[in-house]
Amino acid sequence: MTGAISHGSPRVRVTVVRVDKPRGTARVGDWFEVDGSRMTLPDGQAFCPYALSVVLPIITMRQHDLPADDWLVRKPLICGPDAEENLVMRVEAIAREDDD
Repeated sequence: MTGAISHGSPRVRVTVVRVDKPRGTARVGDWFEVDGSRMTLPDGQAFCPYALSVVLPIITMRQHDLPADDWLVRKPLICGPDAEENLVMRVEAIAREDDD
């Protein structure tokens, strides 16, 4: 291990990157952001509450600095709760526009 750190951010984006058998409204490209404790979605977009229940605990991990070899940095993918649907979400720490 090199000791490198992947910087967290209070702003985290979750994006649907795969859904094999949609059972609800989830589509590839759907996303939401959490900035601190505030969650936002694009106007008119919904997000499955069951998928939210899986990914919300992971978001708090990504809001903090992690070792560069941490699994969430190397492969930031989280699966939804329905194996047949195969909903996969990417969890990324993103910089705010006002960060330097």
